[in-house]
Amino acid sequence: MSIAVQIQTVAFMAFCGMLMGMGFDTYHVFKGKGRFPKWLVFITDLIFWAFSIWLVFFVLVKINDGIVRYPIFISIMVGAWTYFLLGSKKYIKLLLSVIRFSKWLYRTGVWLINTMVVRPILLLYKLVWMLISFLISVILTILNFIWKIISFFFAPFIKWGQKIGRKFSKRLRGIWTSAKKWFQWKKRQ
Repeated sequence: MSIAVQIQTVAFMAFCGMLMGMGFDTYHVFKGKGRFPKWLVFITDLIFWAFSIWLVFFVLVKINDGIVRYPIFISIMVGAWTYFLLGSKKYIKLLLSVIRFSKWLYRTGVWLINTMVVRPILLLYKLVWMLISFLISVILTILNFIWKIISFFFAPFIKWGQKIGRKFSKRLRGIWTSAKKWFQWKKRQ
């Protein structure tokens, strides 16, 4: 392996160490923002470290065909140490600012959608419902008025119709009773 490949490997491993440090800070900021059960934290810790190991070996395979040597681990530690010494606090401040901006953007988007879309649709729905309710009440009032007029004019005939209906009902019952008796008489014979 040439010196150029070795220097390139050390540089990339230091960069991987810095990325692992940034990933570690990012993971801890998001873990601190959420309230997760301990079993889920354990699983996400495992996933984070498995991804970090995969990243290191992926870069190693691309740079020097996956040859692992002692200076590689030192390079990763130097990269992570450099990141934590020089850039960790600034990166966390930047990350928190991005999170705050994202929350503000989300709240603003929800407010805009609510103001520009949801409320006008609800207002239109209420107006249509009020109009339909008003029209139904007007139609029912008119029909009630017409019914009262018709009832007033036909009130004398209603009692007469009830008497006719009772007589007709008695006749039907009599015919029905006679028919039942006739059928029973026929069955006996």
